[in-house]
Amino acid sequence: MHMMLIHFPAALLPMDFLLSFSAYYTNDSSLLRGAFYCLVAGIVIGALAIVTGIIDALMIEKEKKQAIAIALTHGFINTIVLVFFGIFAYRAWQQYPELTMPVKSTLIIKAVFVVLLFAGNYFGGKLILEHFIGVKKINP
Repeated sequence: MHMMLIHFPAALLPMDFLLSFSAYYTNDSSLLRGAFYCLVAGIVIGALAIVTGIIDALMIEKEKKQAIAIALTHGFINTIVLVFFGIFAYRAWQQYPELTMPVKSTLIIKAVFVVLLFAGNYFGGKLILEHFIGVKKINP
């Protein structure tokens, strides 16, 4: 279930950043509503992904210490990213439906957390491709 859910926040949170940046750059506030919807949906589905990811991590065999370390790194990074985007979502939720144009510092912070999201997802990919966590290894 985790691998099905992760694609949504992995796409929606960067899309929030891109739409927010586009709104700032073009001074077009109509893009802010789309950014808001991407942000909220990314947070909600990301929270579900965290729960299912914890379940998957608990199923890793104790002997696979490297996989456990990678899973903890993956989970820590992506949880921190989700918490910070959650703060942005809460602030936007308080303003809704009159969303205000983001400031440059907010866009920089969002850009940093998008990069961290990609880094966290890299570790998740290592779990799948190198350690076969959450997938069945097919022997030829």
